[in-house]
Amino acid sequence: MRPTVSEQLSGAARLLSEVVGPEIDDPYVGDVLAGVVTTLELLAEGWTQVAAFLVWDIEATRRVLELVGVEDLPAAGDPLDVAALQNRHTRVRALLERAMPDVGAHPEARTAVAALFRERADRYPIPTRPWRGPVADTTR
Repeated sequence: MRPTVSEQLSGAARLLSEVVGPEIDDPYVGDVLAGVVTTLELLAEGWTQVAAFLVWDIEATRRVLELVGVEDLPAAGDPLDVAALQNRHTRVRALLERAMPDVGAHPEARTAVAALFRERADRYPIPTRPWRGPVADTTR
């Protein structure tokens, strides 16, 4: 399929940057546009890895939850159904949130969840990065 999703996102970023950007005089609006362009570029680079990340994170979170006796997890579904995968991920992360008092009280689980959070940040497929301009003035 052409253009690919990545090509469409990159193309939209390029059009905004090259066509819309030069027409903007207001620094705040230009800063907001730079943020949108950066976000589109990040999505173009990372969207293909989102499903694999979600599958990994669900499994890694499941292992932490098992350490504190939480075993009633949402059933795995079609890994190609990204909406269902996102829903399962949200439900598993909610279980972890509710289990955090137990995780905190269990030394092995506490160590495992800290490692999970570090590795999760390293693996996240759409990282943040500063855009090309100054940070937007949110007081405007």
